[in-house]
Amino acid sequence: MLNTSNFLEDLAALGLRDFFGVPDSLLSPFISGIELRAEQGLARLEITANEGGAVGLAIGAHLASGAVSAVFMQNSGLGNAVNPLASLASPKVYGTPMLLIIGWRGEMRDGVQLKDEPQHVLQGEITLGQLDLLDTPYAIIHPEMGRASAQAAAARMIELARAENKPAALVVRKDSFSKVAGPAKATDNKMTREAAIAAALGALPDGPSIVGTTGKISREIYELRQSLGIEIAAFLSVGGMGHASAIAAGIAMQAPERPVVCFDGDGATLMQAGNLATAAKQANLLHLVFNNQVHDSVGGQPTAAPDLRLCDLAGAMGYQFTDRITEIDAIAPAINAALATDHACFLEIMVAPGARSDLGRPRETPGQSKVAFMRATGALND
Repeated sequence: MLNTSNFLEDLAALGLRDFFGVPDSLLSPFISGIELRAEQGLARLEITANEGGAVGLAIGAHLASGAVSAVFMQNSGLGNAVNPLASLASPKVYGTPMLLIIGWRGEMRDGVQLKDEPQHVLQGEITLGQLDLLDTPYAIIHPEMGRASAQAAAARMIELARAENKPAALVVRKDSFSKVAGPAKATDNKMTREAAIAAALGALPDGPSIVGTTGKISREIYELRQSLGIEIAAFLSVGGMGHASAIAAGIAMQAPERPVVCFDGDGATLMQAGNLATAAKQANLLHLVFNNQVHDSVGGQPTAAPDLRLCDLAGAMGYQFTDRITEIDAIAPAINAALATDHACFLEIMVAPGARSDLGRPRETPGQSKVAFMRATGALND
């Protein structure tokens, strides 16, 4: 396992100062180390709403200074970065050097895939192939690597990026970096997300369909439905961060007589904020965003805009009814008021970071969950 602080010092010696990207669980120690260096004035760290935005920052930084920046992401976010990598950074367009640092979820080892979440299976299989298609050279960072080898791999990729004016990548296997205690993060939010979700579920009448965003929100919905004995149709998305609101809007379009409730997160909402404009047009949609101001499922790093009032953003995007909730007793009345309207509603519910250590995962496959949801809503008959 690489010493994270040493590796970051080696990257600094190679001229890397600016780090842009979206948090990832495999890279969590690495990002915590950058946070500490940024506090000391030794690095610049910018958490972006999505991976494509991070590539854009790296392009801008190069245009202004000639520098090579680092762009970090989970491999599932590589899709968000493909367009600016291919249509801007490519040497066939503007030719912009940068170092991509990619956490390899669902990684392959000697033709065998490490067990991971369902949404990472295909992505893990095709990650290296995607980089090949993008003509992006890469080196693999792994736990057995020594400091000198890791530094040499990084130096080789940075030199290649500069020489050929294009992105190059370090693909990081699980457990490659030693743990780093990042800066403490304070919050005024008092209620737990799980308690807030339980209150929201308990306030819903019979009939609505639920869409849950990827990560811990859907896992908490799954457990609470069982523990509370709630029978309600729920599509719990396990991938595609930021698209739960679009999925909910698509359901709402097709079934305007049925209320649809989207349980979303703040990081996911920011990642695909443009979806709000479409969702706001669906009169039967209630959008609940549980805002803990961090990327909770991948290490607790701050979002791109932790202090942004998402309810104000939603209002600007077209939601006619918005509210911000800070007390658990206010959740049920707000949901009742929202469901009584005839237009899309957005409730921002402020919650504390963190989750139970024993939080479970759905036992059904995504395919089984899809079929169960469609049967529950009448879209699929036996």
